[in-house]
Amino acid sequence: MNYQKLHKNIAKAVPTPDHYYPLLYTLGLQTKNDRIEFFNDQAVAGSLTMTSVKIG
Repeated sequence: MNYQKLHKNIAKAVPTPDHYYPLLYTLGLQTKNDRIEFFNDQAVAGSLTMTSVKIG
């Protein structure tokens, strides 16, 4: 949860906590039998990403 303590480049990917906290809620919904899949994770126009998570 303390992503700020990771590599300094994390600040570029997660500029504010509101970009990160929804992922924690999403991962909290999973069960041990659920498969997690990331999608829509390709950069558009060089820097815009809308990485999403599918659980189930």
